[in-house]
Amino acid sequence: MNDTIERLRLTIAQITQLTPRIYHYQLRATSGAELPLITAGSHIAIPVTLNKGKQDFHHYSICSNPNQRDFYEIAVLREENGSGGSQFIIENFSVGTLLECGMPSNNFHLHADASPAILIAGGIGITPIMSIAHTLTLRGRRFQLHYAGRSKSDMAFVEELQKNFVRNLFIYAADEQSRLNILNLLAEAPSNTLFYACGPQTMLAEIETCARMLGIDKDRIQMEHFAAEKSAHDKAVVLELAHGNKIIKATADQSLLSALRDAGVNVNFDCCVGDCGTCAVKILEGEAEHRDHVLSDAQKAQGFICVCVSRAKSDKLVLAL
Repeated sequence: MNDTIERLRLTIAQITQLTPRIYHYQLRATSGAELPLITAGSHIAIPVTLNKGKQDFHHYSICSNPNQRDFYEIAVLREENGSGGSQFIIENFSVGTLLECGMPSNNFHLHADASPAILIAGGIGITPIMSIAHTLTLRGRRFQLHYAGRSKSDMAFVEELQKNFVRNLFIYAADEQSRLNILNLLAEAPSNTLFYACGPQTMLAEIETCARMLGIDKDRIQMEHFAAEKSAHDKAVVLELAHGNKIIKATADQSLLSALRDAGVNVNFDCCVGDCGTCAVKILEGEAEHRDHVLSDAQKAQGFICVCVSRAKSDKLVLAL
């Protein structure tokens, strides 16, 4: 998306508190028409106001059955130490609130063949996994759904999952001394299994580590990230636009994409977590610190950088903008 993209007008039709920190929202078309068709794993951009009063969009996975055209459903986890988007939604949205959303998009695609699948969800990462489970069920495909969290009382949709996927569902609640053994799960899976995972960065990193240890091809694993990787060593960087005759300073706590947008530069973007590659820009001078999950080694060698998550090793980057 970009700042001038087509919008989808939605109205909040229902709100349900699922856990002490997770709220469920049902969204319907303001016009009453059918909603755009989506596929499993899709997300939608919701307008929010952040802590410093900045207007922006936050992306939320559509967790309802993709075949349901009357409404979309999302779940929002209140992040106490985040940018303020989730708190804004929970504190300000009510039934009847009108929203100018971004159109749904998908960077977490489901395979089309009959290969078995293992779905792995941690915490609020259950949201895109639910829609994938619905689609696999409708297709009659073999799958397992492994869902881990701190406690069942903190885990969204447990009863719904038990109702809809009881034969495929495995729940791990840490307070019940039930823990997901990722290494064993990957090691015992049939060799043609495809894996889909969404959850905390620590979980996704463990999946990547275990897959490398077991020699599982990267193409067999798809992951959805909910947050951009940050480091205490992040530093400010100067961005020079080669074609725009403009110099911009990105602060240490600001993404390059955010700095560009704040300066009025129209940059295409979508996921904001380095999963899609929409925001890739070519570097003409300077050195990148890559943190995305999508660019190939060849693309990085050609000088491309995903400005939503990646940083700079050098003090300045000259961009082909």
